[in-house]
Amino acid sequence: MMVSQKKNQNEIVPEKGFYFQADKHIYWLDGKRMTGVTTILNSVLAKPALISWASNMAVDYVKEHAKPSIDLHYDYTQLLAILEEARTAYAKKRDKAADTGTLAHAEVEKYIKTGNWTPTGTKQIDDMVMLFIVWAQKEKVKFLESEKVVWSKKYFYGGKFDFLCEINGKIYLGDYKTGNSIYKEMQFQTAAYRLALEECEPETKVDGSIIVNTTKDGKFNVEMFFDYEGAKDGFLACLKLYRLLNQEL
Repeated sequence: MMVSQKKNQNEIVPEKGFYFQADKHIYWLDGKRMTGVTTILNSVLAKPALISWASNMAVDYVKEHAKPSIDLHYDYTQLLAILEEARTAYAKKRDKAADTGTLAHAEVEKYIKTGNWTPTGTKQIDDMVMLFIVWAQKEKVKFLESEKVVWSKKYFYGGKFDFLCEINGKIYLGDYKTGNSIYKEMQFQTAAYRLALEECEPETKVDGSIIVNTTKDGKFNVEMFFDYEGAKDGFLACLKLYRLLNQEL
């Protein structure tokens, strides 16, 4: 089934003064730049797991590159060089993971839009996408929207969510994730999109949100959230803190 919206297409709504600059992923309203949902949340929400992950990456790098042998000894300068490289080991790992996630996301988007998919030939990415497809087919998911751009004039932010779908007669606003797990604060993101969608299209009814997660090591997770009011309050609290920290509006 084909769904609406084309990716990387600038979207202008002249009568409402809204413009989405897709090539730079920037939202504008009446000539003023709006704040993006992910910018808001990433700026104020702590991610403790990432701190230990980054530390582990540094330790692993040192273990791998500072292996002494019978005929190899490290002087202080060599050890400093290894430690300096270890500082950024997490960033290289993160960027590689981000590239994989971006590619998997693009393939999932193709499937959502067309109902068809051709494997890329890259096993890790293909495995991730197949996990999503198997879930969608098993649950008889009917996709209604893909890469939907929404914005809120009241709260002055914009965003683009991955999909809107119907499962067993209920409508869900969905997000596809390729990280290691699903975290509770992810529902703040879907609540932000839903809040903006309600403002843009009050006739569109949503029953809940859904996060679908396929990991790079072959795991699958899915979770539905129905406490919209609580999640909305969480997002608005993050938005208020973001505005205070950045002295916006």
